[in-house]
Amino acid sequence: MNQEVRNWVDMAEMDYGVAEHLFKTYYPKPYEIICYHCQQSAEKIIKAIILEKGSQGGMPRSHDLSFLMNQIKNQVVIEEKFYDYADELTPYGIAVRYPNELFLEERHVKEALKMADEILKWGKEILLSDE
Repeated sequence: MNQEVRNWVDMAEMDYGVAEHLFKTYYPKPYEIICYHCQQSAEKIIKAIILEKGSQGGMPRSHDLSFLMNQIKNQVVIEEKFYDYADELTPYGIAVRYPNELFLEERHVKEALKMADEILKWGKEILLSDE
């Protein structure tokens, strides 16, 4: 894995770490910010794969996780559940930037953490298998 890809992986891990830290230690829990970092973690690990595997047209400037996964669907195996996760996480990268756009409860945050964690592990597994 080259340094640019490694940087994307590191940023993905940091976003997920921030989300976990805020969930465990911050009160009241900033649901929107936690979900935002979950989406960002997933986005960055997918973009690391795009960089590693190559995508025609270069790095897409998009926050839509399903769109990003479609850029690599011919290079890697993507379980259907990850597309479901992408559809759940994508709004957190956009809508939470504006007050009162989403109504979130703790259950949404726990699910976002789970989905982001699984996408991050999947992405790292793909990238490490190339080494």
